[in-house]
Amino acid sequence: MALRPRSRAGRATRLKRLAFVLVVLGSVGGTLGALLLSAQVFDRLSRASAQVDALSLARRPASSATLGWQAAPPGTRQPDGLTLEDLRQAYLLAFSELTYAHGSGDTTGLPGRFGGRALQEAVAATTPRTGALVLDWGHRATPLGLLDDRTFRLQDDLWTLRTLPGSDGWQEPVVRRETRSVTLQQSGRVWRVTHWRVTEWRAPQTRPSPPLPLKGWRAVILEDWSDWTRDEWTGTLRRVRRAGLNPVALAMPDVPTLNTGRALGLGVRLARQAGLDVLVTFGAPLTLESLPSRVTAGLQASGALALLPGPLPDSSLRTARAIQVLRAAQPLPLVTEGAPVRTEVRALIAGTVTDAPSVGTITASAAFRLPAAPRLPWKQAGFLEAASALPDRGWLSPSLDALTDTGGGLTPLGRALLRR
Repeated sequence: MALRPRSRAGRATRLKRLAFVLVVLGSVGGTLGALLLSAQVFDRLSRASAQVDALSLARRPASSATLGWQAAPPGTRQPDGLTLEDLRQAYLLAFSELTYAHGSGDTTGLPGRFGGRALQEAVAATTPRTGALVLDWGHRATPLGLLDDRTFRLQDDLWTLRTLPGSDGWQEPVVRRETRSVTLQQSGRVWRVTHWRVTEWRAPQTRPSPPLPLKGWRAVILEDWSDWTRDEWTGTLRRVRRAGLNPVALAMPDVPTLNTGRALGLGVRLARQAGLDVLVTFGAPLTLESLPSRVTAGLQASGALALLPGPLPDSSLRTARAIQVLRAAQPLPLVTEGAPVRTEVRALIAGTVTDAPSVGTITASAAFRLPAAPRLPWKQAGFLEAASALPDRGWLSPSLDALTDTGGGLTPLGRALLRR
């Protein structure tokens, strides 16, 4: 049987096939374009996130005592007080810009407070180190004086920390106490660091801490005290003492105000005059990034009983390193809570805080943190009964108002806890 020739596709059929091919190619092209666009958006979002994180680390709260001037050498030509404050801010801003540049990879801001050789060195050190963590704190600067109207020299004794990203956070940090020779020059009414050189450095030296007798603590936590007047401090401390509570735990605000550092020092002095001890407490976990704020608070609260630097997030070597640095860089004994400490740093801890334990499960160098009283009336009776049954050990109460009235008289919870 003879084969019949295949009929040619009509014009309409060819157009349909062409349209189908174009739709497929368009879909493939659109998908590839969307993927490329998504990659670009993700890259930009990642860079923006890194810049935001780096900026939050580089910003210095106005209350931070990050630089203290030491006595100037006799006979040196010193600037007036206003100029000296400008120099202080310019010098610290240079470190802030360096911290931001290392963390974000954005070096465009470095010329703000850097110039000359120091700017060249900062750009060279920053460019291949994107994502690095660079911190500084505890500056003790000696003003060496003006060489001329536009050139100023100082010598600084400070702490520095440097580390790179690792598989589970940060790699082992390098922490040093450094002595630096620094030159600043004024150009266009702006002071910039033009030269700095590390003349000496040493590793931190940690000191063992004797245990604190936390068994006797009847501590109460005070919040929102940054703007208190002297009269408010005096009235509150009188109320605490009348109730038989001690020590007072000053909760550091999440965002320090201009008055936080001043108020912290004032509160410690007034509490000691009233015969009360002071604890400085943080609510956020202790991390490498949070070390400057913890060290600053410990220095501002000189004379306090202890520093509670926040819950330990884990028992890693990184957390142990943060404890070592914190113990070496500020004067207050450390009281920890959260994850257990590693064996190598156990001698640096003066005490621990834990949740309310069962009878007989807490030592003399430990205290427990009381939970907040329930608001529902039918739960309060059981809460008071549980509080009365707690072991006679040290504790921290979440609120002064929960324990006393405005005149210092005890509430039902206060009587239950103080066995009165």
